[in-house]
Amino acid sequence: MSTLFLYPLRIGNVRLDNNLALAPLAGTSNLAFRPICRRFGAGLTVTELVSARGVCHDPDFHRNWRYLVFDPAERPIAIQLFGSDPKDFSHAIRRILEHPLLGRCSMIDLNMGCPVNKIVKAGEGAALMRTPDLAAWIIEASVKTAGAFNKPVTVKLRKGWDDDHVNAVYLARRAESAGAAALTIHGRTRSQFYGGQADWSIIGEVKAAVNIPVYGNGDINSPSAARRMIRETGVDGLMIGRAARGNPWIFSWLTNALGAEDPKADAAPGLTPDDKIPVILEHLDSLIDLRGESTAVREMRKQLIFYLSGTPRGAEIKRRAMAAGSRSEILAVLEDWRIKCEKHCEHS
Repeated sequence: MSTLFLYPLRIGNVRLDNNLALAPLAGTSNLAFRPICRRFGAGLTVTELVSARGVCHDPDFHRNWRYLVFDPAERPIAIQLFGSDPKDFSHAIRRILEHPLLGRCSMIDLNMGCPVNKIVKAGEGAALMRTPDLAAWIIEASVKTAGAFNKPVTVKLRKGWDDDHVNAVYLARRAESAGAAALTIHGRTRSQFYGGQADWSIIGEVKAAVNIPVYGNGDINSPSAARRMIRETGVDGLMIGRAARGNPWIFSWLTNALGAEDPKADAAPGLTPDDKIPVILEHLDSLIDLRGESTAVREMRKQLIFYLSGTPRGAEIKRRAMAAGSRSEILAVLEDWRIKCEKHCEHS
């Protein structure tokens, strides 16, 4: 597998089969969903963001286990941490990498781009783009600790705080100097959250300014968008975020299309309920194993909104799915959806 757009990538001492990554998605990129994305073609996955301070004050990992746990078979995987104190990062990374399972992660990722108010108000996430010296100290401390375990450290950034404070290039250079092995740049400022259009030009500026691998992130939702991102910015990798929610097939779509010269491969896969239902149930059953049926069903209802988006009878079935209280009720709703879609296709 080696084309102009799809190719293996190396981050520090970690070799990735391809340059596609699943972004850290709160409430989504857990042990139930990540392995599905890996199977469909993601070369790297990242855990949900985990508080470095929380790990420091969680002696048995009881409170944070569901965010940290992974199946060794899904490697390569990055564990993502957020916080604002270099000592917290150093201690948390040491605890994680000393653990017999968690220490088998492939790398540590530092979140310096989360725009959520609760995190930013604590001086964490995207707020660190306003304190570049502190951000650099955090990276240095993390690299030193992770390096003792032979693990690379990567950093996820945004364009900047707002349009008057765009400093991704400056902070990217600081991150590289501090020892970061790779960067991910989201092309929006913190003030944009996820609205508007991602500015890919800043991603290209970062790529031109550093000598470590750079992932582009933001508005990559099709093979044509993926190609355009690589052409316009020169990035090494593509990180897929919101476009993967309820759509792990985006990775097979991208790997098939980016690795082919046939324009027909760009056509969106015509997924039917028969294609989707087994994957939905796999996701649900994995959540049940992790969280128990009651909590899993409640969490899965949010995911079903994305799985059913844009499909025939989707709005109707989503309303019913949101009222489901058990696995059997979700299954009944999905089977009814499948039957109604078949009838819809017969009359269309």
